[in-house]
Amino acid sequence: MAYNIRPLSFGEILDSAFGVFRDNFALLAGIALVVGVPVETLTSVAAKAHSGALFIIGSVLALIFEPVMLVAFTIAVASIYLDRPVTIGDAYRSVGKVFTPFFGTLLLADLLIMLGVLALVVPGIYFGICWSLAFPVMIVEHRFGMTALRRSRQLVTGVWWRTVGIFLVAALIARIPALVLSMVWSFIPILGTVLTAATSSIAETYSLVVIVIYYFDRRCRIEDFDLRLLAEQIRAQGAVDIAATAQPAPAN
Repeated sequence: MAYNIRPLSFGEILDSAFGVFRDNFALLAGIALVVGVPVETLTSVAAKAHSGALFIIGSVLALIFEPVMLVAFTIAVASIYLDRPVTIGDAYRSVGKVFTPFFGTLLLADLLIMLGVLALVVPGIYFGICWSLAFPVMIVEHRFGMTALRRSRQLVTGVWWRTVGIFLVAALIARIPALVLSMVWSFIPILGTVLTAATSSIAETYSLVVIVIYYFDRRCRIEDFDLRLLAEQIRAQGAVDIAATAQPAPAN
């Protein structure tokens, strides 16, 4: 399904994210569940069993595999929004091309935000929002490290409070139903733990969809990204047509 890439209002961003999530639920949920269910389940079991060893194993797995899922998920959503076909396998196979710089940028941002929080708290919050679009910047534009963080800040400049509002509402939309379902699952022995992990993993991905769509919204507003994309598609189609006409006619 093709999506209309254009500047969106506050509500349209949230609604478009829901539409993308609904239309591609099997794909997006599959990407999230591959990593989310085992990691979340192990962490939950460790907490209930008060097992330090299981908790450490779960934390290590989360540190390694959750960034993998974030890359695959961002690749999938960006591809969907740009009307490019993608599968769960495609998304995860593409991870290897960008994982190392992506993971390094993620650690850099986390370290700087932590230092900001330790300093006066407010700087950590401020830069956390400024760098909130770093994921799609890295995947779509292939910018990493401080370059990605500066690019994200550029996109958020002038709309910091709007960005806070969008992400806060998106988190509430995702978290409240997930919390209610988790309370229901808690009454189901054994299987309830897995269902809670699945619910949590799927709910978190809605916010990621919002981040990607908001990234394209910002580019549309400051760069006419939709018009550029259209021009690129026309040029690409023209190249295909030229190549087709250049082929020699088959002999009779």
